[in-house]
Amino acid sequence: MANFSVEVKKQTKYKAFLLTKRSVEEITQNTYLITFEEDFDFLPGQFCMVSVDGAGLTRKPYTLGRLNKMELAISVKIAGKGSEYIVKTNEKLNVLAPLGNPFVPESGNGAVIVAPSCLAEGIHLSEHFDIPLIVASRTELNDKIVKKLKMKVVVGNEGFLNLLSELNHSFYDWIFVSGSKIMEELAVKNMPNKVVYVSLNEYMACGIGACKGCAVETIHGIKHVCTDGPVFRGDNVWQVQRHSN
Repeated sequence: MANFSVEVKKQTKYKAFLLTKRSVEEITQNTYLITFEEDFDFLPGQFCMVSVDGAGLTRKPYTLGRLNKMELAISVKIAGKGSEYIVKTNEKLNVLAPLGNPFVPESGNGAVIVAPSCLAEGIHLSEHFDIPLIVASRTELNDKIVKKLKMKVVVGNEGFLNLLSELNHSFYDWIFVSGSKIMEELAVKNMPNKVVYVSLNEYMACGIGACKGCAVETIHGIKHVCTDGPVFRGDNVWQVQRHSN
């Protein structure tokens, strides 16, 4: 049964944690699902900042997830030395969490679309709210991951655009999208019949509102992803052409 008891104003204060890897599974080439032995409380939509030791100057942000409602998880795409360190190190990871505001949907009638790099978050939202999970990927996913998890997979640009058209005319009230900014903008503009929520993945150095590096322009002025988000209504970020009936 879906859980809508999340209280927006009751955020858990962030803390520092040392996390031991339980498993590292390949999702696609250079993208991995990491689970941990330890656990901490967080709410849907929140994220963490992970230290990369000497492999970078700042911590890296990752949305939080949970497998089987039990195992704490993040998904990481290797894009540089910092993310490579997170995937490959055998040392415990130093993490600040939970950060950002929780995602509270307007109803239980929704669906979630994620890129492979946000799979952990997608699994968690799907299980927490009891909604369908769809993974949109440029390349095929690892067969072991597909068989292990309950999800629909679409591959390539054409598959993604066809999916958006299908969902735009579906019975869902809202769609949650987490991936690249291009992917999120396409989703918002190609589903004008739906409320689309996006989890923005902006560059940030601190995750707590001090550096102001994650500023985004919205219809309500400049907002910061770490303190005002990370989840926003898509039509507050991109202009949407609504179709009259």
